[in-house]
Amino acid sequence: MSNPYESPQFVGKAVVAEPEREKMRRVASRQQFVLYALLANIVVNVAFIALGDQRGPARLIVSILAISIVIATMIAAFMLAAELYNVLVAIICALLMPVPCVALLTLLIINGKATNYLQQRGVKVGFMGVNPNTI
Repeated sequence: MSNPYESPQFVGKAVVAEPEREKMRRVASRQQFVLYALLANIVVNVAFIALGDQRGPARLIVSILAISIVIATMIAAFMLAAELYNVLVAIICALLMPVPCVALLTLLIINGKATNYLQQRGVKVGFMGVNPNTI
């Protein structure tokens, strides 16, 4: 006879298989990378607007920062698209990142796909994504 005061024990399979859980963690991590790259891109664009027609070292520093952020955004878009779609789509997405408005649309589409992927698996996605350690 079992103890009636004993806590219930779970004896079934896990709700999400471990390989699927790892993919969810990768998607969540890469989605955060995309969101931070998007935020950095917005900050640099605001800095360009604030500088206006000003020439000098400030403009050069912001330009170098902008180039490095575009490269980081290309990497982030490639990594997330490769996880959600395939390598060919990931390459196309990465190549679209230097084009300003097209890059924004591409990032929004990739981010939406990642959000849907995670929400379909029962993960609550916040404004800046999901902490991969909580999955």
